[in-house]
Amino acid sequence: MFLYNVSIIIEDSVHQSLLDWIKQQLLTNGDPALKLLKMLYSPHEGQTYCLQIVVEDEQAIEDFKAGLIQNLQEHIACNYQDKAFIFDSVMQYIPQQ
Repeated sequence: MFLYNVSIIIEDSVHQSLLDWIKQQLLTNGDPALKLLKMLYSPHEGQTYCLQIVVEDEQAIEDFKAGLIQNLQEHIACNYQDKAFIFDSVMQYIPQQ
């Protein structure tokens, strides 16, 4: 199993409008496994949010990136250039036994 995390760092001046857009996209996505979190005590200026999803394999990550994440990247590039950016990470669950 894998955890795919996308962190979104947004300037305070535009964070609410981008957050509203993200929430709307999540409503239309309809995937209950997809979670939106706000990072508390972020070391970055502005606001930091994370989109996280747990998937079975790396192909599911690629599929997710080709959908919602690509839309997010395009939306930021068109509307929030130099005011928001994203970075992602992939983590694999390790059995405790």
